Amino acid sequence: MNFIAASMGSYPRIGDAPGQQRLLEVAASPGRLELEAGRLDEIQQEVIRDVLAEQAKAGLDALSDGQVRWADPVSHLMGKLANVTPGALLRYFDTPLHFRRPVVSGPIAMRDSSLAADEVKWTVAVSARPVAVTLPGPLTLSRLAILRGPSYASPDALMDALVPLLADEVARLAAAGAWAIVIEEPWLLREPDAFPRLNDALEVIAARRGASRLWVFPSFGDAGALYDRLQALPVDGIVLDLTRGTGAAEAVTSAGSRLAILLGIADVRTTELETPGQLAKTAAALLRNVRAPLAGLVPSGGLEALPRDRAFAKCRVLAKARDLLSGKGRGRKRPGPRGAGR
Repeated sequence: MNFIAASMGSYPRIGDAPGQQRLLEVAASPGRLELEAGRLDEIQQEVIRDVLAEQAKAGLDALSDGQVRWADPVSHLMGKLANVTPGALLRYFDTPLHFRRPVVSGPIAMRDSSLAADEVKWTVAVSARPVAVTLPGPLTLSRLAILRGPSYASPDALMDALVPLLADEVARLAAAGAWAIVIEEPWLLREPDAFPRLNDALEVIAARRGASRLWVFPSFGDAGALYDRLQALPVDGIVLDLTRGTGAAEAVTSAGSRLAILLGIADVRTTELETPGQLAKTAAALLRNVRAPLAGLVPSGGLEALPRDRAFAKCRVLAKARDLLSGKGRGRKRPGPRGAGR
């Protein structure tokens, strides 16, 4: 089995070290509007380069751009669709982050050339390691939106409209060189009856993934009760948050996995650091019945809410735990778009 350590989704954009407060300085600048018009993209690119370099320095195999350009986990995508406007702020599940609820007032359609792929293409070009991209899935996006007008009679109708747009975006991300695309579906744990609809959606999306791997992540909860059904999804792998209960860990231990699996084993809700030895021991026990050729260690979600030095330290712990699992210096392979896990 090939073991990897990876990052997914967000990463702290601001830190206490010199040079880590560029975006904060922009926000506080008296000429902020003029600066945003001329240099914001350049500054964001500088921050992304730093975020990628930090993750690589930590020893991760697959990196995230940290969602540095994202205002929040929802608006960055939904705000690029026609007939969608930002609504009131709402807490994003049980995280300290907030998002603006998208208000859908008419038929949705693309307004830009991509939702994230244009940004990812640049990230892939400057990254020293493969890049993983996390997108909120159609179930979650449809349930977080506010529907106004006659275009969509229900969240299910909006979900049906989102699926082909997200499938097109997955194709663009694959063409941009994304190693992995993670479809994050926290709402699934709150509405398990939507599983058949999500399965159908993922069939459409997976058909467009090209050389990229497609993963599904039922985040912000214990997915143990849905584990057998997750194994039947038409994806290449699953991501599990193992810090919010024991059900998912017990399911992996007893049933193994036919799919590639990423274990969300470093808790993003606490600054307390895990130890590499304990993580490696825990992961080894969990993976003993896993048949897939690829398994990995990841944070339990996005790292953005942590202090930046702690986010880096958690990534480093994951990399050290991976080394203990795989045997450091034994020719451990870096992940690739056509390697293990497909």
